Amino acid sequence: MKYKIQRAIEEYSIDDGYIHKDYPLTITAEEIIHVLDDFVLNEDDDENEIYDQYELTMEQVEKLKPFLENNLNEDFDQYLYQLACYDQSDSDESE
Repeated sequence: MKYKIQRAIEEYSIDDGYIHKDYPLTITAEEIIHVLDDFVLNEDDDENEIYDQYELTMEQVEKLKPFLENNLNEDFDQYLYQLACYDQSDSDESE
């Protein structure tokens, strides 16, 4: 099995709390710490992993834009933005 992590910015509707869209990122945990110099990890998370979800500020979203695979036209009046992490492991791959 090939282990792969996918990070994304998730866009949640303020009105109903449901996810509207996600925007895949090409960034490592170490790069997140470097790029988001005001980023505060949860106690149970690790700077080499960053698996928890984190609410993002306008400034943080702006700093992450160069790492987005698709264009993001954020609207903080309608949406909340969170940094998310997914396991994208391929369990069907032969080893």
